[in-house]
Amino acid sequence: MGLSASQARLLSITSRISDNELRSQTITTAKTSLANETTAASSAYMDALNSTELLYSTYDASGNKMTEKLTGVSLSQYGELKNQYGIINQHGQILVSELDAANYEASADMYEFLDKYGVLAPEGEWETIQVENPEWQVAWDEYNKEYDDWKAKEPDKNDEKYWTEQPATDSKLYNDFISAVSQCGCWEGENTPTSFLHVEHIMAKMLDYDTDFTAYPGTDKEVTYHKVPIDGGQYGQGGSLTQSNTWTQASEDIMVEVRKKIKNNDKDPDLWQDIVNLYYEAVKTDGLLSQINSTDNGAPAMSENEIRFAFFDADESDGLDSIVERLKFAFTEKIFNEELYNQDYNDWLAEEPPKPTVDYYIDETVPTVENKDKGQWYINLWHRMNGPSQDKAGTTLEDGTVVEGGKTSSGLPLYKVLEDGLMDNAEWLQYALENGTVTLEKVEFVEDAEVGTGLSDCEWTSIVWSNASDISESQNEAAITLAEIQYEQALNDIQAKDKQYDNQLKILDTEHNALQTEYDSIKSIIEKTVERNLKLYS
Repeated sequence: MGLSASQARLLSITSRISDNELRSQTITTAKTSLANETTAASSAYMDALNSTELLYSTYDASGNKMTEKLTGVSLSQYGELKNQYGIINQHGQILVSELDAANYEASADMYEFLDKYGVLAPEGEWETIQVENPEWQVAWDEYNKEYDDWKAKEPDKNDEKYWTEQPATDSKLYNDFISAVSQCGCWEGENTPTSFLHVEHIMAKMLDYDTDFTAYPGTDKEVTYHKVPIDGGQYGQGGSLTQSNTWTQASEDIMVEVRKKIKNNDKDPDLWQDIVNLYYEAVKTDGLLSQINSTDNGAPAMSENEIRFAFFDADESDGLDSIVERLKFAFTEKIFNEELYNQDYNDWLAEEPPKPTVDYYIDETVPTVENKDKGQWYINLWHRMNGPSQDKAGTTLEDGTVVEGGKTSSGLPLYKVLEDGLMDNAEWLQYALENGTVTLEKVEFVEDAEVGTGLSDCEWTSIVWSNASDISESQNEAAITLAEIQYEQALNDIQAKDKQYDNQLKILDTEHNALQTEYDSIKSIIEKTVERNLKLYS
C-alpha cells in the first residue's frame, strides 16, 4: 500500500472512530433519560398511592348502608333516609341540575313545581284549608287611613273657637276680692282708698304673713326684709264677709286664691314682684303717713299726691291704683263654650268610618302532597331556589319587609344551572370542595324556622363538608391499581430499552477497538515509510 493510500485509509478510520464515539454518547444520554423516566413513573405511582376520593353514604329502606362517589347527582337527587344537601357557589346560589332548573322555570308556583316530581295527589283529593284573606289586609289598610284622617279632625278643647274671654268685672274671684277689701274699712269703693294710712294693709293681704321678701332684686335698691303681721297679728280677727270693718276668715280664703292668681300670671309676670316692691315702700315711708293728719292753719301738711309720690318714689303709674288695674287684667278669664264643643264633637263622632266586615280567613282548596318525605324535599328545594313565596312574585314579611322572590342580596337569581357533565363528575366536585370554590348547605330540622325562608320546620344551614357524617374520604383504589399497572409497564419498557442500549454500546465498543487497532497499525506504517524516504534523500 502506498503512502497516499495509507493516509486515505487512516482518515477513513478516524472518521468512523469519531462517529462511534458520537453514537456512544447519544446512547449514554438516552440511558440517563431512562433513569429520569423511572423517577417520573415512581413519582406518579406514589401520588396514586396517596390519592383519596370522597364517598357519600346513604341507607336503603332496610337500613343497609350504601356508598357511592360524591357527586352533585348523589347529593341533589331525592332518596329515602337521605340527608338533603345543596352545592352553593361563591355568590350564594345553589347549583342545580338541568332538570331541576327546567322544572322550576316551567312552574308558576310551588305546586306546579311539585307536580313535576309526581308528589301531588289527584285534584279531586285536594284539601280545603283556611288561609288569610288578602282582601282583609287591603280593607283594613284603607280603613286605617280613613280612621287616621278622621281622628286628625277630632275637635280640640284648646281651640280658640271654644273659649271666650271674660272681663274682670265678670270674674267671681275679682268681685269677691273687691267685696272683701271693701269690708275692711280701708276702701270706699272698688279701687279708691279712703286713706293711705292703710294702703299697706291691702298689699299685706295680697302677700303673706311672716315671710321674707326681696324688693327690687338685681338692682342697687335691692333689699331683703321680713313682712311682719299687721297690728301685732291682731288685724282682721273674727267676723264674717258681710261684717263691716273686719277681715274675716272668708276674706283670708279669698286672698289665698288671689295670691295663686298673682303668682301664676302669665299675662303679667312682674305683678307679684311689683306688689312686693310697693309694699316695701309703703312700710318704709310709714313715718310720712302721720303727716296727713298734721295741719298748718287747718290744712294737711302734705297733699295726697305728695304722700303718694313719697310712698312710691316714682310716678303715679307705679302706685296702688295701677296695681288694682293690673289685678283686673290678671282676673280676666277665658270661658269654655261647652255647648259648642259638644255639638262639634258629636258631629265629628257621627262621621267615624265603619270598620271593615271582611273575614280574616277564607277557605281555599290547595293541592295535597301524597309522598310527604319526597314532597318536603322538593318544597325545600323550591324555597332555596325561589325564596319565601310560593309563587315567583315577591312576598311581604310580618315586619313589613318586602323580599323579592328568586333573588340574592346582590340581585342574582338564587340558583344557577350546573351542567350535567359537571353535576355527575366526582373529581370536579372534590376539587371544588377542597379548594373552596363551592360549599355545602344542609337541610336541618328546627322548631322555629328563620323568618323569610318560607319554611315552617326546617332551614338551609351552611356546613363544612368535612364535618358531614355521611361524607367520607378513602383511598382511590381504582386510581392506585391503574397507576401500578402503568408503573410496571413503564419499568418493563425502560428495562427493555436499557438492555437494547447496552447491546448497542457493546457493538460500538468492539468496532471501536478494531478500528483503533487498524488505526495504530496504519499510523506505524506511515511513520516508517516517511522515515525511510528521509534517509534515502538525505
